[in-house]
Amino acid sequence: MTERCAIIWFRNDLRLHDHEVLTLLANSVDVLVPVYCLDPAQFEIQPSGFPLTGPLRARFLIECLEDLRLGLAARGSGLHVVLGQAEQILPALAQKLGAREIFAEREVLGEPLRVERRLAAALEPLGISLRGYRVSTLTHPNDLPFPVVNLPEAFAQFQEAMAAVGEPRAALPPLQRLPDYPGELKSLTLDTLVQALGLSAGSDFGPQSGYKGGATVAVAKLEDFVQGRRASLESLRGSGSEAAAQADRFAPWLACGALSPRRIYQYVNCSGLTMWAGELANAVISGLQRRDFCRFLAIKRGERDERSGRPPAWDDDGPRERFELWRRGETGEPFVDAHLRELAMTGHLSSFGRRLAASYLCHDLGLDWRWGAAWFASQLLDDDPSVNLANWMEATGRWRAFDETGRLDPAEQAARRDPDGSYCRRWLERDGPSLQRFG
Repeated sequence: MTERCAIIWFRNDLRLHDHEVLTLLANSVDVLVPVYCLDPAQFEIQPSGFPLTGPLRARFLIECLEDLRLGLAARGSGLHVVLGQAEQILPALAQKLGAREIFAEREVLGEPLRVERRLAAALEPLGISLRGYRVSTLTHPNDLPFPVVNLPEAFAQFQEAMAAVGEPRAALPPLQRLPDYPGELKSLTLDTLVQALGLSAGSDFGPQSGYKGGATVAVAKLEDFVQGRRASLESLRGSGSEAAAQADRFAPWLACGALSPRRIYQYVNCSGLTMWAGELANAVISGLQRRDFCRFLAIKRGERDERSGRPPAWDDDGPRERFELWRRGETGEPFVDAHLRELAMTGHLSSFGRRLAASYLCHDLGLDWRWGAAWFASQLLDDDPSVNLANWMEATGRWRAFDETGRLDPAEQAARRDPDGSYCRRWLERDGPSLQRFG
């Protein structure tokens, strides 16, 4: 009997738990080849003056890949990490191994979507199928109460519609064993990846980030998050803004798929957190729903807006200089600068901080939003093109999905949110990558 061989092309689904297609393949193929294609172009300095993927994001990604590799090896499999373009690597690999199918998570925007289309075109004359799936949302796309083209334009309406649907699907359990992995395939080591991408294993990785990549860390943080708050009721009696700030702590792992949104929902919903800390639990679930909404909205209308989303060339030194000051957190507006330096030093920024920085770029500096969106995408550990686009469209007033204020007054916000100046002092009185000049 001929063995059935399939390739699973990992993209932003770097986990083994609650992975619908991986679970399907574990029981339906004889040989399974997990592959990750690392395109060096994603880490090069761009015409805008900084890399598409900054060093903090690069470190986090490599840690996620190493964790995935170890998890696959423990289940009798492996991870074939290759440097190069997927549309060139995967067709050749499939022919070499005799694989007739490649399974891959479907993207919704930008270059990842274009890569997907180029790969499908390269595979078609070879008679190899590219089978797409979506495992990144809390609500399975098939469970939406309407076609995506009929998605409500307002998040509040989406939440109301989803409340009528009921509970999302239960998270699938982790896999214990996977099909055979071709022994002749060799993978790049963590150190090799670091060197190949021109990164440093030391300070350039920004140890102050406080985030380590990988599903193992993510699941442990989820358990600690829930259990720690059940153990201390008094610590839960904070304001709504504090609860919301804590709710987005899983975003970096969600963005690369190292943690399943359904795993978060199931753990929060079944652990008793809703009884101990209803406000915080609701903030976590609302954050997952907002992320779903951004992805579905991008499928519905995002590509049209994203086509004009690539940063334009610099045609005037004045705007470029103002942008460089904004990017480095040197605008002279302390509350804005503090948030931009936090972003550069840690790869993370609260949802409010993103709105404030975006508002200042667009409304106070009068600069093109696309430059700001590119900088966020380079730096944020939790960069998600659909969420990034939605937030910038909201900041510029092109979308009104979340009914948020357009321009935020920095002085007014600082007086309300940082009255003693402690936040500004924390980030403005230290040196870090925010002052780094690329190129």
